[in-house]
Amino acid sequence: MTQCADISRVRRARENLERLGRQAPELRAFQNEPAQMPSGAVGKNGYLRLEFTAGNGRSELSFMDRRVPLLAQRALYWDEAMPRMPCVFIISTTGCILQGDRTALEIAVGENAQAHVTTQSAGKIHMMNANYAAQWQELVVEKGGYLEYMPEPMIPHRTSRFFSRTDISIAGGGSLLYAEMLLPGRKHHHQDELFGYELYSSSVRAARRESGQPLFAEKFILRPGATDLTRTGVMNGFEIFGNVILLTERDKALRVREAAGAAVGPELAYGADLLPQDCGLIFKVLGLRSEAVREAIRQFWRIARGTVTGHDLPEKFLWR
Repeated sequence: MTQCADISRVRRARENLERLGRQAPELRAFQNEPAQMPSGAVGKNGYLRLEFTAGNGRSELSFMDRRVPLLAQRALYWDEAMPRMPCVFIISTTGCILQGDRTALEIAVGENAQAHVTTQSAGKIHMMNANYAAQWQELVVEKGGYLEYMPEPMIPHRTSRFFSRTDISIAGGGSLLYAEMLLPGRKHHHQDELFGYELYSSSVRAARRESGQPLFAEKFILRPGATDLTRTGVMNGFEIFGNVILLTERDKALRVREAAGAAVGPELAYGADLLPQDCGLIFKVLGLRSEAVREAIRQFWRIARGTVTGHDLPEKFLWR
């Protein structure tokens, strides 16, 4: 693995974050600067780029560039079901997300390469009294490539404001599994923590790698102070939200949808549907317990991986 600075990419990522922060209507009320340290200052402007290529008998993490507070150390091959696939943990040197933080993540999976990327722990979005935190993610999968980007859940603390934008570029014959899971806050910590955050905004856009043709776009904006999230049509009494996107060939997506099924119960509801342009599936989960939502996502992950790659999942870590 080689490491060298690519200042143009870092500058591009920072400019994207600044532009998105200025243009997003939901962030207009949160442009004031923190008193402690300006937004996007050194130590608050993280950047991480990971490039994976197909090597001799296995895929490899061939390039990495990083800026604190984002960090990754090296690729490991701990997945016994897919021992030739590199697995990378993204680490936060601060251990949390603070007001004024700006982070950018770029993951590129080359032709016929494979990769699994996750985070060290849940993302804890701390309380805020100024500005907001933002992340921009760019995921690129070339022909025949396979990427699993499965970060741990996000936990927004009360009064927090968080903005996320994910851009996906995927080539024909490539496959991507992307998941996000949102908890309602630290509901056992304080009476105002349950849906106590001010803003959570997340959007995902995907395009075809060869032509730039848009495939789909999804955005949800949660403002608990303005809308009762527990009402019918939003969370409907549930508290935890899981969102999984599988981009792959149509025949594989249809098989995954049939095997995944759907269910609605008092503590858990889930189901999958086709995305536009025959580009894949979207899988939604609502639940009352994080363990149940995580398990529903894991079962969908197992079905998707088995259908796309022919491999099963490894046993769960006891500590995750």
